[in-house]
Amino acid sequence: MNNVIDRVVARRLRTERRRAEIKVAEKNTFVIKLVKWSWVVLLVAAFLQALIFSTYANFIAIACVLTAWTITSKVFLQRDALKNYPLSSFLVIGFTSTQFYFPLLFTLLEGKPVVYNLELPLQVFFHSTAALVVLVTAHYVYRLLPVNTYRGNNSLLSRAGFFQPPSESQLWTMAAIGLAANIYVYLFSPTTATEVSGNVFDKAVFALLPFAYAPYFIPFASLFGSKKALTKNIVTFLVVYSIMLLIIGMARNTRGAFMVGFTAVGLSYLLGLLNGVFKTPVISYKIILLAGFGLWLLTGPLADLGTAMVIVRSQRADLSKAELVDMTLDAFSDKKAISLRRLNDNEAQGDWDERYLDNIFTARFANIKFNDASLVQANKIGSNNPAMRKFSIDYLWGALPSPVLKVLHPSLNKDNIYSLSFGDYIYSLAGAGTVVYGGFRSGHFAGTGMAAFGLWYLLILGIGIIPIYLLFDKLVFVRNDYGQSSSSLQHPKLCFSVCGLLVLTSIFQFLPTESVIGLGTFLLRGWFQMVLLYFVIYHFTRLLCKYVPALLSS
Repeated sequence: MNNVIDRVVARRLRTERRRAEIKVAEKNTFVIKLVKWSWVVLLVAAFLQALIFSTYANFIAIACVLTAWTITSKVFLQRDALKNYPLSSFLVIGFTSTQFYFPLLFTLLEGKPVVYNLELPLQVFFHSTAALVVLVTAHYVYRLLPVNTYRGNNSLLSRAGFFQPPSESQLWTMAAIGLAANIYVYLFSPTTATEVSGNVFDKAVFALLPFAYAPYFIPFASLFGSKKALTKNIVTFLVVYSIMLLIIGMARNTRGAFMVGFTAVGLSYLLGLLNGVFKTPVISYKIILLAGFGLWLLTGPLADLGTAMVIVRSQRADLSKAELVDMTLDAFSDKKAISLRRLNDNEAQGDWDERYLDNIFTARFANIKFNDASLVQANKIGSNNPAMRKFSIDYLWGALPSPVLKVLHPSLNKDNIYSLSFGDYIYSLAGAGTVVYGGFRSGHFAGTGMAAFGLWYLLILGIGIIPIYLLFDKLVFVRNDYGQSSSSLQHPKLCFSVCGLLVLTSIFQFLPTESVIGLGTFLLRGWFQMVLLYFVIYHFTRLLCKYVPALLSS
C-alpha cells in the first residue's frame, strides 16, 4: 500500500515539476519578449512624438497607433493564435505594423511627426483603425468556422507534395529557374511586366520570378520540416548569389529584385521565432553587432543604391544593360548627387503627392501617404462614384482567364482595364484626365473603396478576407513526427509549405491592397495560380535532381 502511495506522490511531483518547467518556458518565449520590448519602444517613441510634435492631429494619430498595437498584441501576438492560425495572424500583424507601428517609429527617426505631409490625417487613421477592427472581427468569425485549418496527411495539398521538404539542391534548381526568368523577362522581354495579354510563353516565364528567392530559405529549412544538416559554405554561396541579384536589379533598374530576398530572410526568421521553430537568441555582442550592421546596410549603402537607381531611371530606355549598371554605380559613388535628389524629392509634387519617408526602404513598409493621397482624390469625386464602381467591378472580371472572360463578358477590354492602376484611375476622375494613365500610382483600399462603394467597402473587406485567411493557413500544418516532449507541447513544430514561404513578404504586405477588389482577384486567380505553379516547379525540380545526377554518373 505504501508503495502505491509513494508512486502516486512521485507521479504528482513529476507532473507539478513539468508544469512549473512549462510556466518558466512560457515566460521565456520569444513572443512574450517581443510584445514586452515592442511596447517599450512604442511608448518611448509615442512620448517623444507627443513631446516634439504637439498637434491635435498627431495626438489622435498616436492614440490610434497605441490602440491598434494593443489589439494586435492581445489578439494575434499570442502563442495560441500563432500556433493555430500562423499565416493569417502574420497577415494582420503585417497590416498593423505597416499602417501604425512602423510609421510612428520611422517618422520619429527622421525627425518628423507621424502625420507628416498628410492632408487628411484624421481620415487616414480613422479608416485604418476601422479596417483593423473589421480584420479582427473577420478573424474571430473565421475561427468559428467548422473548417480544419491544418491539413492532414490525406489532404489534397499533402498528397500533392506541398508539405514534403524540398532538398537543398532542389531549392538551388528553383533559384536557377527564377534567375533565368529574371534575365529573360527584364533583359529580353521587358514589356512582359506591364502587358496584360500578349505572348503566353512570356507570361509563364514572368510568373517564375519569385522562385529566384528560394535559396534564402535554406538556412531556415526547419520551417518547412527538413531535418538535414546544411552544407558547408552556404552563407558564402548566398552572399555571392545576392550579389548576382543585385547586379540584375541594377540592370533592371528596380530595387525589388534584391530587396525581396533580404526581406524574405528577415521575415522567415521572425516567423520561425514567433512560432517557436527557432530558439530565442541570447542577446550578445555578436547579435548586437549583426543587428547594427544590418541597420547600417539598410539605411546607408542600400538606401543610397536605391536612390542611385532612381537618378538614372530616366535614361534606362536609351542605355544598354551594361551602361545602366555602370551609370548606377557612378551615381552611387556621387553622394552629393544622392543628397540633391533626396532634397528634390522632398519638394511638393502636385495633386498626387507620395512624400512621407526619406529612406526608400523603410518607405516600402511604412508609407501611409498612399492612404492619404487616395482619400484626397476620393473626397474630390465623392463616395459611391458610378465610374469608380464600374472600374472596380470590371477589374474583378479581368481576373478571369481570357478564354473564360470572352464567354462571360465579351465586351470587356482587359488590356484597357489592366493598363492602369486604381491610383491612376481615381486620380484621373479627380481632374487629372487620361494623361495620367499608365503611371501606376499606388492606390489604397480606403480611398478607392470609399469612392466606389462608400463605407460598404468595409463589409466587402470583412467578407473577402475570411476565405483568404483560410487559404493562407492551409499552407501550414503540424507534423506528427516531432515527438511529445514538454518542449514540443509548448511549441508545436509547424511545417510551412515552401509555397507559402516564397510569398511570405507578399503575405506580410497583403494589406493594404489598392482596392478591396484585390481580395476578389486573389481568390479568383491569385491563390490557385500560386499553388499550381509551385506544384509544377516542385515536381519538375524533384525529378531533375533525382535523375540528372544519375544520368551524368552513368
